[in-house]
Amino acid sequence: MLMQAYSQHALAVPFLERASTLAPNEVRWHYYLGVSLAELGRQAEAQHHFRTCLQLAPEMTAARARLADSLLAIGSVDESLEQYRSASLEVPRNPRFRYGLGRAAAAAGNSEEALQNLLEAVRVAPSYGVAHYALAMAYREQGEEADSSKHLELFEVHKGYEPPIDDPLLQAVRSLRVSATEYLQRGVEAKAAGRTEDAIQLHLRALEEDPALLTARVNLVILYGGTGRVADAEEQYRTCLDKGLESAELHYNYGVLAYGTGKAKEANDAFRRALDLNPNHAQANHNLGQMLEEDGRFDEAMQMYRKALANQPDHALSHYKLGMLWMRKRRATEAVLAFQEAIKDSSDRRPTYLFSLAAAELASGNRDRAAERFQQARREASRYKQEQLISRIDQALQAMDAQRQSP
Repeated sequence: MLMQAYSQHALAVPFLERASTLAPNEVRWHYYLGVSLAELGRQAEAQHHFRTCLQLAPEMTAARARLADSLLAIGSVDESLEQYRSASLEVPRNPRFRYGLGRAAAAAGNSEEALQNLLEAVRVAPSYGVAHYALAMAYREQGEEADSSKHLELFEVHKGYEPPIDDPLLQAVRSLRVSATEYLQRGVEAKAAGRTEDAIQLHLRALEEDPALLTARVNLVILYGGTGRVADAEEQYRTCLDKGLESAELHYNYGVLAYGTGKAKEANDAFRRALDLNPNHAQANHNLGQMLEEDGRFDEAMQMYRKALANQPDHALSHYKLGMLWMRKRRATEAVLAFQEAIKDSSDRRPTYLFSLAAAELASGNRDRAAERFQQARREASRYKQEQLISRIDQALQAMDAQRQSP
């Protein structure tokens, strides 16, 4: 395990083979052996051990996904596709499984399935570098050069980043390894799991090993900010600037912090510096648009929301903000189109987006569709117990009834 932790897979294999012989019914030895064999390119042997894992523990989704990887590597595309589909059904929001399913579907010639799963992978994990590359290739295959170029640019921005994985067996291996990047990765995973204080300590430990590790300081800005330790967050930001270290994400995170603490000028400057380094940063474009909107600069705000959507077409909040600005201009038809994109969101904001769509439909003269959308918004608002929104919906429905009954 120690050899595997330090990527010495050729040295690890004989010991793992011996372990799996001594304890043939212990799933971890087959899993570790499969991982090291796969890393060495011995995929045909690796898939045998992943199959053994699934015989011993059929619920082991990580082994199923790795089996699918190995099968794809040796050209067993149909079976790989079947295994990826099973893994994705078991954990639908896992971006790695969606990425794998997209790759397998592309290899099988199922271009639409490939595209949908790769889009889902980057929707759940917007910084997933290799998924953006796969998307670029999928769009190129369809002749969509503009979309292909966009995702190639995002790949260059996020190259090397992969979302954290839920794999307790491999985490046990990694716990044997001590390095700055290892502490950083553990900190990222702790943050994703909601263990903020653990995440802070792991990021600080990473900086003890490597004080110039920019990603650790970038993450600490937002981690400290989330716990109300604003001074500590600002110190990390200033330290990066003093050391000549900067990135779009660093400025964006500080912009979020500054905006949340009422420092509008600092937030504005930070978002603009983020966009100087990465003009395709969707969130920075959106947040700057929101600040412009608050200043009454509505046309400029619309431009920023459009830029956000050019780089992240499924950014629901930007669609919603655009819709509201179209309503402000009394252009309900354009607002309807924007809100129709916003309601593809699956968060607790969706009832609000549905309510706004209903209002836009009503303003467009589509009373029947408006009534349907108001009812749909009410059902979803009830699910989230959004009482104030429910009251507004009821008032709108009552007003529609009163208009209908008036002579």
